[in-house]
Amino acid sequence: MLKGFFIILYVNCIFLVFGRCSSPSDNKKNYTTRSTTPPLQKKAFVKAHDTSDLERLFIQKQLINISSLDSGIRVVLHYSTSHNFLNKPLYNGLSDCYLPCDVAIKLCNADYFLNTQFPNYHIIVFDAVRPLHIQKQMWDELQMPAKEKINYLAHPNDISLHNYGAAVDVGIIGNNDKLLDMGTPFDFFGELSKPTNEKEFLLNGQLSQEALNNRLLLRYVMQKAGFTPITSEWWHFNSTSKQTAAVKYQLIN
Repeated sequence: MLKGFFIILYVNCIFLVFGRCSSPSDNKKNYTTRSTTPPLQKKAFVKAHDTSDLERLFIQKQLINISSLDSGIRVVLHYSTSHNFLNKPLYNGLSDCYLPCDVAIKLCNADYFLNTQFPNYHIIVFDAVRPLHIQKQMWDELQMPAKEKINYLAHPNDISLHNYGAAVDVGIIGNNDKLLDMGTPFDFFGELSKPTNEKEFLLNGQLSQEALNNRLLLRYVMQKAGFTPITSEWWHFNSTSKQTAAVKYQLIN
């Protein structure tokens, strides 16, 4: 059954690519969707005149609203709020996660793989597409030496996979819609956020076994869906390489 679901999503993605993923209504019609939240909690597409400037840009670039594919995936964009390292909203008016269609398919599969093991667990998205001008703003305003800053932010001249929508920052929502403990919050600028040092952190008591297990679960479902983790942040996953993204996707300025 699991294999069949994955094939259905893959076939639908191919169909949408050839159909140019032209509009939210077309996308919703052609994808296999799963409804896992009560009707009052579902997010519907809003008409273009009700959207934020960023959302209009994402729709123009033919990105897909993840909520139209899987209503179980939670979306809390930290850069749309003041709960981030700059303590102010950067994505004014944006509340939905938009991604290129094949990246969106991968994320839906990750949520499915997670949900088959733990029916009350879902992926939560902290960040997805990040326009290049906001990447530059983050770099310029973060008060940190450049040699340290580069561990957490891509230099605007280097471009981030987030700028193509080819990377996502995610966690897991568990029972009672509570975030699973990952040892640090999202966007924690410190050694404890690094997957490479987890065994050391476990031995010295900085990371609990529960938090490590949660990180391993997140990595398992994301990698099974085709994402790749990085060494510096437990929450960050790449869908492809920068070289492939530059050819395959539009840069979101």
